[in-house]
Amino acid sequence: MLIKEWMSRSVITLESDKSLNEGLKLFETRVISMLPVLKEGRLVGIVTDGDIKKASPSDATTLDKFEMTSLMDTVRIESVMSAPVVTVQSDHTVDEAAGIMLAKGISGIPVLDGNGRMTGIITKSDIFRCFVSFTGVSNKGQVFAFMLQDKPGIIKYLTDMIRNSGGRLSSIMTSYDDIEEGFRKVFFHTFDIDADKYERLVEKFYGTGNLLYAADQSSNSRRIF
Repeated sequence: MLIKEWMSRSVITLESDKSLNEGLKLFETRVISMLPVLKEGRLVGIVTDGDIKKASPSDATTLDKFEMTSLMDTVRIESVMSAPVVTVQSDHTVDEAAGIMLAKGISGIPVLDGNGRMTGIITKSDIFRCFVSFTGVSNKGQVFAFMLQDKPGIIKYLTDMIRNSGGRLSSIMTSYDDIEEGFRKVFFHTFDIDADKYERLVEKFYGTGNLLYAADQSSNSRRIF
């Protein structure tokens, strides 16, 4: 899951010497939440729709429309942009980008190549696309959630049960967050399990005492244990 495989390459940018009004027009006419700001081809800042709104005259102003436009034409983007910019390298992983965005409270990160040139941007939407692809949601399959002891062999034991039921694995995801030490949560995303075999498999999984949740997305049936 390298960033360069999931980032958006067609990035709308703005030169640092452009006006606040030019930035506002881009936010009004394009579906974007941020604009990388360039100077001589190098990334020097980021401006968001929030930055534009903060720097724009208030609705309570006594200025008329033409006076407001004239004032906004005199304000340079470089005076309202945020700098330095949080960036990420194109050969880093998507989960690294997601961790940075979560920690910084931002919705996207410009992506740089080894020479420091911007080659794209990765946003929350790109990360959602990646997550959906790897979980296999589009297959309309099955999801099984477990709380398992963190010991060797337990994953294979459960995957063998899935395969013996005619199922195919789309993904296996693990989390150690908010769980007792020595345990982990494991999520199996599968497909190609028919309805009868799915019900029997749920009962077998439930019998292990570790099953937390089971869902058959093809029939929209869900059970919480």
